[in-house]
Amino acid sequence: MVTTAQAKAKYDQLVDRYEDIFFYVADVGKDLVAFADPAPGVRVLDVGAGRGAVARAALAKGCAVTAIDASPLMMRRLAEEHPEISASEGDLYRMEFADGSFDLVTAGFVMQVLDDPLAALTEFRRVLAPGGTVALSLERQSVGRLAWFQDLSLEFFAPGGAAEPKAAQPGPMTFDQLDALLVEAGFEDLTRETVELPKPLAGPDALLDWMMPRGLAEMISALPPERGEEFRRRFLEGARRMHDDGGIVLEFAATLHRAYYR
Repeated sequence: MVTTAQAKAKYDQLVDRYEDIFFYVADVGKDLVAFADPAPGVRVLDVGAGRGAVARAALAKGCAVTAIDASPLMMRRLAEEHPEISASEGDLYRMEFADGSFDLVTAGFVMQVLDDPLAALTEFRRVLAPGGTVALSLERQSVGRLAWFQDLSLEFFAPGGAAEPKAAQPGPMTFDQLDALLVEAGFEDLTRETVELPKPLAGPDALLDWMMPRGLAEMISALPPERGEEFRRRFLEGARRMHDDGGIVLEFAATLHRAYYR
């Protein structure tokens, strides 16, 4: 989980490369807006907007779009590139909007990184007008052929190393958990669908380069230098075996969730 300060620091650093690193964001942003299916003129609030994948897609549908994010640089860039979008830094737990200000609230890949997703959903409901819609995307985590990387990460980064039971490791939010939170927050008529976006990579070095800005660099830097070099060496060995056994393909998928505030 991340604090607001950590989110600001991370995403401010990634402002120029965010949608290159997170290759799926733009496509899933379009999918999420298509799934929500807003009519032209609908008042949309995009929460955790980042570089604006969802906000841009809503704007293309003719919606009146407001965007907030913890990263001021992300919002500054979005406002410069799309002045039609009202983009500003904001706290999604305490948004400075009146009750019932929006017809649709969207959040792309936001819920799984929050320390209190139920409080966020409750705030989303507050700013929605009765009859309004919430539409969310959730990264669907699957180990798949990267089981070797999970085992390596547990050995180097988990408390107790490889001896730590896997069952003790907290798992990512599931689509069932998100649906349960939506119901608890007072939303109704839940619907969800899955999108899949596999991404092939050229080889072991490409896999390491892709993972480094997604948190792996910080994890390695926290290790003693010799231990960090050992991790890199063994990572590349594992990636090379994966590459030789059918190629390196990131099996990315997401679920889209839609619900209503009656």
